[in-house]
Amino acid sequence: MAVSTRSGTRTELRVGARQQQRLTLTPQVRQTIEMLVLPLTELRVRVQQELLQNPALEEVAEEEEEESESEEVDAEQAEGEADDSAPDGDPDPMAEIEAEDFFQENQENTAGLALGEEPPALERTLAAGRTLAQHLIEQLGPSVETEVERSIGLEIIGNLDERGYLDASVAEIAAAVGVPEDQVEAMRRRILHFDPTGVAALDLAECLLAQLEAAGQSGGPLGRIVREHLDLVIRERFRELGRVMGAEVTVVMRWVRRIGELDFRPGSQFAPGPEQVVVPDARVYLFNGEWRVEMSDGIPKLRTSPAYRLVLKSPDRHTPQEQAFAREAWVRAKGFQRSVQQRQETVRLVAEDIVRKQTEFLNRGIAHIRPLVLNDVAQDIGRAESTVSRVVSNKFLETPRGVIPFRRFFHSALSLRDGRQVSSEAVRDRVRRIVEREDPEHPLADDQIVQLLDREGVMIARRTVAKYRKSLRIPSSNERRARYRNRAPERGPARS
Repeated sequence: MAVSTRSGTRTELRVGARQQQRLTLTPQVRQTIEMLVLPLTELRVRVQQELLQNPALEEVAEEEEEESESEEVDAEQAEGEADDSAPDGDPDPMAEIEAEDFFQENQENTAGLALGEEPPALERTLAAGRTLAQHLIEQLGPSVETEVERSIGLEIIGNLDERGYLDASVAEIAAAVGVPEDQVEAMRRRILHFDPTGVAALDLAECLLAQLEAAGQSGGPLGRIVREHLDLVIRERFRELGRVMGAEVTVVMRWVRRIGELDFRPGSQFAPGPEQVVVPDARVYLFNGEWRVEMSDGIPKLRTSPAYRLVLKSPDRHTPQEQAFAREAWVRAKGFQRSVQQRQETVRLVAEDIVRKQTEFLNRGIAHIRPLVLNDVAQDIGRAESTVSRVVSNKFLETPRGVIPFRRFFHSALSLRDGRQVSSEAVRDRVRRIVEREDPEHPLADDQIVQLLDREGVMIARRTVAKYRKSLRIPSSNERRARYRNRAPERGPARS
């Protein structure tokens, strides 16, 4: 069809079909993904909240056995086979309950939840004690337009440490989600300006610069100090800072005080209090010379309500509205139960694969920890790499060597001169032990530590040693020497 315009030009309108690929996550898949990211303590709260909100979901008492799948009516079957008779076999102990009474008693007990709608955002269902992840996920929702962006955002949020800094590289996250690195970096930059500003930063300078940008001060002297001379601020070299900035010390101190008012650890306000402890998701124990994995207790055993199943199987005894309510409650309960089961099963598989590959570490200590790769574990257990990446976030394994985060086993490897590889965690621990044994009057510089490691066959750059030292919160050799001299008591006169 052609359309004429006043200028005389002709515009043709054409109708055609175009094939386009889009990633769409169903509510069930989205719920399962969010379950994978949750720490065990938050999962327990989430389960209790769902038990309160959905009357079709029940906790199985310890003395009861969970009904087998063959005895339950699947959600899809419930929709199309509501007239079928009750399943064969032993009578259902819940069948003696009058279905109408049970239904009327629980119909209003949904905590204000309309089962025809999607469940509320996960972070809004949890009780007090909001975590950083919950706070950021709430802001993520309105800021993304596609499911791909949401997946990237969830992956970044799931890899933040307690300070709010990103605990994984952009390349690792890109590989886990299966997207280009520039997409991950774009989303990370967006999260960098969420509240609290500075989360998802790669280092302290970027964290502080994001806060200065929000205040419109990144282009002035404060921004220059953070970008170029932050080390002088940390080392309290204020006179030297004044010289390089061309300013009086009094002016420099005002700038430093302003920088000191910024939040160096933007995620710490959401960190668990000191009275809270890490709850491991699984425990490793030795049985007959073999390392085994046992999942932690505390997650209730769930089932869908037999009484609600009876409602679905008796359409002649209930109104269409009651049938619709019961069906949606049943479907949601069944989906939630399946998400919890899949989460626990995947955590168990990952833990068992870690243990199989870390027997030397379990037997001999951290010097023998083996660097693992997400994709290798994913192939071993038959899961996607992105799934494994979510599992290793915020999960902990109780071992004879201590309670260790899953992610600690997934670090880069360094090469030895004989061609073998060693975990960066083992080298980091070696740096710590070298410093602990040094002469405090003559502390080792990073170059000297490099030489010592080189003699042991570890090929490593000086900047890598410096990065490991900083991550261990070990001051520079000059600072260690100064601290020792300030602590050392003055020697008195020699006795004759």
